[in-house]
Amino acid sequence: MPSRVDYTKYVDYDLSILTSRERETLILKMQGLSAIEISQQLNCCRQNINALLLKARKKLDNPQTNPYIHRRQNIDYTQYANCDLSILSRLERIFLSEKISGKSYKEIAEQHHSTITTVGTLLYRAHKKLDDLYS
Repeated sequence: MPSRVDYTKYVDYDLSILTSRERETLILKMQGLSAIEISQQLNCCRQNINALLLKARKKLDNPQTNPYIHRRQNIDYTQYANCDLSILSRLERIFLSEKISGKSYKEIAEQHHSTITTVGTLLYRAHKKLDDLYS
């Protein structure tokens, strides 16, 4: 019997490397839903859900397996502490400031009644803009 996977370990990962369907499935799994519950919610078979979760885990656990994916795991957000954030959108500035202060994606999402995916997307956009500007 396969061992259970602790999906909560992916909460602070950069999910931008996943397809939207993989991301959606993984987020539902991180929220504690079973594969059957996810399949009912997304209107597809359980085997499809399990395949999506496996693909997502492989991408997140082994980012070098796909050389075309640009992924920065464990981004040091403190590097942006002294940067001019005026080029960022209002939410990008807010989320980045909170991430710099040490909050997790989950904490930011809960505080702003948002999703982990939205937080990840906005933080990704923010550091991409700042990297393009300051690199």
